[in-house]
Amino acid sequence: MVDKGARLGRWSAGVSVCLLIGSACGCDLAKGIAYYTAPRTEKIPAEFGRLAGRKVVVYTWAPPEILWDYPKIRLDLSAYVTAYLRQNVKGITLIDPAIVEAYLEKRAGGEQEPTELGRHFEAEMVVHLALYRFSMRDPGMAHFLRGRAGASVVVYDLTADGPAERVPLADVNVAVPESGPTGFIDKSATEVRQMTYEAFALAVGRKFHDYERPLD
Repeated sequence: MVDKGARLGRWSAGVSVCLLIGSACGCDLAKGIAYYTAPRTEKIPAEFGRLAGRKVVVYTWAPPEILWDYPKIRLDLSAYVTAYLRQNVKGITLIDPAIVEAYLEKRAGGEQEPTELGRHFEAEMVVHLALYRFSMRDPGMAHFLRGRAGASVVVYDLTADGPAERVPLADVNVAVPESGPTGFIDKSATEVRQMTYEAFALAVGRKFHDYERPLD
């Protein structure tokens, strides 16, 4: 019968041999272990982390030239962003975008100052998206579809007494497909528009919660 001391001695010797082999190989073994055990994602903190537990209005503005081609763009983008925030920000309460749009349509020009809109709906925060680009085709590419959307993003915090706090965030610019010399030829304009809405909502929504990003 082999006692525990002998077994321990053999195990220790085996570990020593492995370490010696690793050392002789120029630490390649250690590098390999580090590579396969290292995290494959990195945590990206929220750009603005104060929407959780708040009552929020998402307000999308668009210029006349975009509204001419896409008359429902305000409602569509607000609805996609609202749905994303509802699923990914804890405790958030969001005003129905259809109710917001119906209210705006009654206003002259369909516009209102963001803080006034927020106070009308008794919101604590307003996420204001000012759209300055939206298209389904690049110039000179009439036969290929590529969705593009660009907007400034500003949060108005109405929780404090006095004037609202205005917090500008980084602009959002998305393209679908993101790269390549041409766009889609095997998808309909409706499909590409939906994909563009989803990419836009993801880019906006991730500003308001931590998330994991795959490492290259």
